[in-house]
Amino acid sequence: MKLEARLKCKSSWYDVIVLAGGESKRFGCDKCDFELSGKSMLKRVVEQFNNAIIVSRFKRGITKTEILDKGNGPLRAVEYALPYIRSEKVFITGCDFPFVRTSIADLLCSKDFDAVIPILDQPQPLLGCYKTNFLLRNISKVNSFMSLLRQSNNTYLIGTEELRLIDPSLLSLRNINYFIDLLKPVKVFTKSTIILK
Repeated sequence: MKLEARLKCKSSWYDVIVLAGGESKRFGCDKCDFELSGKSMLKRVVEQFNNAIIVSRFKRGITKTEILDKGNGPLRAVEYALPYIRSEKVFITGCDFPFVRTSIADLLCSKDFDAVIPILDQPQPLLGCYKTNFLLRNISKVNSFMSLLRQSNNTYLIGTEELRLIDPSLLSLRNINYFIDLLKPVKVFTKSTIILK
């Protein structure tokens, strides 16, 4: 399917996993339930995507598919969700990216690599698109997302220079771990890079 056609399909050609199982220790309260302009951070993310799969420590009552996580971290949370994935690709994000836009997921998932993730100061593997077969083959072999990326034969680190074409303010990349993060703009400039083995 051509990129233009895919971008018009609005997330129908990839599945979405939203991670909502963290303890929010740095934030001070459950950040998934924290409201911005009258909507919880989790609801803001979920509303961007059709049929998002939420992985959480408890039921959130937002989508049809909610998977209970045992609190074993984001990698295991994604592993719990894999049996529910039906598409060739899966976009992974968390409630701590409350400003993520569908257009960013569309762009990341339009690229033909095992993994496509933004690069800021460091790679951001919890905001990325992965081939489902790559995850199925490798996720049980590793203990972290960075270790997972090392299993990839081809990874695309998408820079802010390219992402600004879709999201000029880079608001989608704002990762909220502390209250102050709500006020901090993303000011990093990076170029896209392909990593091949």
